[in-house]
Amino acid sequence: MSLRLPLASASPSWKLIVGVISFFVVSCIVLRAIYNIWFHPLRKYPGPWWPAASRVPYTVSVLRGTATREAKELHEKYGHIVRINPDTLSFTSSQAWPDIYGPKRSGGRGNIPRDPRHYMKPQKILFDVESHRRLLASKLAPSLQEVHLQKYATLFISKLHESWHVSSTGVVDLARWINLLTTDIAGALVLGESFGGLEGSRIHPSLDTIPRNVKIFNIIGELSRYPGVLRVIDACWPRSMEREEESFMARYIAKRIEKKIDSHDLMSCIIEASGEERVPSDEMEALAMGFVIAGSETTATLLAGSVYLLLKHPLVLQNLTTILRTQFSSSSDMTLLALQGQEYLNAVLKECLRLYPPAPGNLFRRTAREGHVVMGQAIPSNTSLTMHLWAANRSPLNFHMPNQMVPERWMKPRPLEFEKDDRNAMKPFGGKPDYA
Repeated sequence: MSLRLPLASASPSWKLIVGVISFFVVSCIVLRAIYNIWFHPLRKYPGPWWPAASRVPYTVSVLRGTATREAKELHEKYGHIVRINPDTLSFTSSQAWPDIYGPKRSGGRGNIPRDPRHYMKPQKILFDVESHRRLLASKLAPSLQEVHLQKYATLFISKLHESWHVSSTGVVDLARWINLLTTDIAGALVLGESFGGLEGSRIHPSLDTIPRNVKIFNIIGELSRYPGVLRVIDACWPRSMEREEESFMARYIAKRIEKKIDSHDLMSCIIEASGEERVPSDEMEALAMGFVIAGSETTATLLAGSVYLLLKHPLVLQNLTTILRTQFSSSSDMTLLALQGQEYLNAVLKECLRLYPPAPGNLFRRTAREGHVVMGQAIPSNTSLTMHLWAANRSPLNFHMPNQMVPERWMKPRPLEFEKDDRNAMKPFGGKPDYA
């Protein structure tokens, strides 16, 4: 009599397969964490063990929107250099600016290339960069911008008064109106006409999504560091959104090209700089949209933050108001050239940029195969580096009373207690050679 075994015993059960796979995955994660903590080339740099072991804690902080403040806390605990994830070092010392972002120097310092994992693929530029800069200097000089700024600033104030009078609660959403102001000015400077936000008291639907999209792209940029995630996101991404934005900008560019006049805007710079070799329409749309976003979103963030800081520091607001009303008899006298000479106003703006930088910490660079030297330390190859603006600007190692708004720290003569401030640590627009 033959004995037959059950069929299920002839092949491994699904539970066994899942168990083996799970054991393999967990083992890989644990072994990788052990390597990152004790054997990785960055093991000697200070920082907590959990972000050194895995990138997941940093990703979670990005998704929660707490990465910037957590980086500041880490720098306060560990100093000017902190390992914020397995392959990334964050800096807050002024010495890191020239060593990372400055022109190439001897000893492996400066000119560290951008980390492509943190940036979108750049558009191909069909004209000489230096020629483009000269055109910008001539066509977008302060005197030529003055007309747009005066026009929309006056309309902005008028709309604020109107909004306050019709409000039943006496409350006005100032951030919204500032966003309307900056997008209209950006449209005028880039395309030669505004987007009609202030006049219609409503932002264009295609521009209304910019703040949300900036957050989304930041999250996507972080999630793309994980294998396969970017493909899933790309497959799920609504193509209708891309087509809507493209058609929106295409209409404005087509109108601008049809004018065939030199209106001293950015598009005329691009058209003139490209010469006979015309910039393709898709690249022109991407450039225009990029300039509009850069010129409106970050400016609106800074202005809203500045108003908030001034309201939180009434003495600074009172001093600034008194000085401006003493120096100028009417708002029309406050030209760009005249305001440039106002020391206290410029000090207030610098202090607002220090306390509320629009882009607080996304200036990533990656060391090449030969490595680089930063702050006197040899940084291994393939290491991501960043100068963390928020942490640097509020570091007690760089500034006395770092969380207090004190414009006088930027003036001459300044109070003695601020003489030792490391003012070179504060560069809100990035470092050379590619300032924002």
